[in-house]
Amino acid sequence: MIDILMATYNGEKFLRPQLDSILHQSNQEWRLIIRDDCSTDNTVQIIKEYQLLRPEQIFLIQADRPSGSAQNNFFQLLQYSRAEYVMFADQDDVWLHRKVEMTLYKMQQMELQHGKEKPLLVHTDLAVVDEHLRMLNKSLFQMQEMDAERNRLNNIVVQNIVTGCTMMVNRALLNLVAEIPKKAIMHDMWMALIAAAFGEIGFINRAVIMYRQHGNNANGAKNVKTLKYFLWKLTGADEIHRNLVKQYQQADEFCRMYDTLLTQQQKEMLRAYSSFENKNMIEKFMLLRKYKLYKKGFVRVMGQILR
Repeated sequence: MIDILMATYNGEKFLRPQLDSILHQSNQEWRLIIRDDCSTDNTVQIIKEYQLLRPEQIFLIQADRPSGSAQNNFFQLLQYSRAEYVMFADQDDVWLHRKVEMTLYKMQQMELQHGKEKPLLVHTDLAVVDEHLRMLNKSLFQMQEMDAERNRLNNIVVQNIVTGCTMMVNRALLNLVAEIPKKAIMHDMWMALIAAAFGEIGFINRAVIMYRQHGNNANGAKNVKTLKYFLWKLTGADEIHRNLVKQYQQADEFCRMYDTLLTQQQKEMLRAYSSFENKNMIEKFMLLRKYKLYKKGFVRVMGQILR
């Protein structure tokens, strides 16, 4: 059985197409657990309509007070899942017909290779669309020049390649998620760190989700090949620095929380990266080189050194 966890908040505009896409999946061995974060629109009423269609598969939890963020909402959802596998769904995307089927097949192939006791994570590419589902880019990975092979701990800690709404994790990984701390940048990156440190990450090189971009996205898809992105890299020094500091803090928190499970080499690498805020450019370059902490792309690496 698969639990699909969806965090909702004022999602009435795009919620119906997403729920329809889940209901019409080729694999029907799932249950959908939705936690609404005190919506003030018709989100809850829409969910209740769909509950009437699939009362044995759709479950609604209504928060009594706001969680504060989508990340906190997703973490609260984890408490209600007991399934062997868990997927995560955003309220505004559209899943293609075989998303569940293909992701589960990849997960089962990995379990045959590595064993069910190994923490495993599977993720996929995404098709980027506008709010009317018109195609913007057939591949988020191409759009953002990401490399699915960069899935080791030293890669993920500096540059996450896993998008939460494409992700499936197994129970062995979830058993390691005691909490998602405040210093975790996002729940998907935190789980990717766990999989990279203690298990394996698998990738499906195919877009099985329509990743909707609109004005209310919590996290949007930036096209790194545009002039707008290049100018942001040149002028957004403060924001880039803040994002890097969050990565340093997250590395430190991950090292602290999983100290007894990490190898000595992993701990040395994480501590080195968490110390970057106090290093000069030469020291940063030397540590990047020693622990292979480079991001993908010359401009990104220069940002790591200069910021």
